[in-house]
Amino acid sequence: MTHYDYLEQYLLTHTTYSPRTIKAYRSDLRQMKTGSVEWSTKPLQAYFDDLISRCQPATAMRRYHALTALGNELVRAGRLQKNPMKTVRAIVHQHVPQRIHHPLEDTIQTIRRIAHPTYRLFFELISQTGLRFMEARLLSIEDLQLGAATLLVRHGKGRRLRTVQLGAGLMIKLQAFIAGRTTGLVFRSVRGRAINEQQARDTLRKQSLVTSGRPLHPHDLRVSFATYLYQTAGRKLLEIQRVLGHSHSGTTEGYILSQETELREIIDALSA
Repeated sequence: MTHYDYLEQYLLTHTTYSPRTIKAYRSDLRQMKTGSVEWSTKPLQAYFDDLISRCQPATAMRRYHALTALGNELVRAGRLQKNPMKTVRAIVHQHVPQRIHHPLEDTIQTIRRIAHPTYRLFFELISQTGLRFMEARLLSIEDLQLGAATLLVRHGKGRRLRTVQLGAGLMIKLQAFIAGRTTGLVFRSVRGRAINEQQARDTLRKQSLVTSGRPLHPHDLRVSFATYLYQTAGRKLLEIQRVLGHSHSGTTEGYILSQETELREIIDALSA
């Protein structure tokens, strides 16, 4: 079995990646396989040099992060001794577009206007813990450690476990929501399955458009949470990195919008 065959099978049986992520990763694999790119540094570097010359920087960086994650899986499975993607330079400079900052307090108020109780609490949990969408979607009742006001994240990227603190108010809402259930998913459909991903996303987007006229996406909640911890609560970057479950601090830095936002406000004030 080739590396490509193994990764294709891995993605088809993966339980924590969203369908959208799996589709994108499989597309990246097909592009590499078509070009007969080997999983070693020189072929991969040549592949990205060509990619950068033909594609937008954002496309190159997205594919770089995807292939790095897949390379990590090959190492974990013992198919490679080390991930060659870690020695590949994907791009020299990338223009990062200005993100829209969604203040966390406003975001939480928007979420609390969602009529559907399951989706409302689901997004409250994400906005107040920084969980990834799929981490919250696959959260089981056994993972709630209500006595300690924490929850255990079992379905993080890279199969990394972490413990996240729960606010007192959120903990009370979760206790009432599970209503004495002791097993199974916290957030489930009427059939007992995981909540529908697209319906959940659409619910958040529609409510945010009604409330503020701007669409909110699940990832925006995670970014708002990180920005709030850094800008308002004054938490250290390393602490935020651990809460979010990032393996590298550089990833966490990309979530912090405070400096960009303040700079934009200063520039706008000067030109007024």
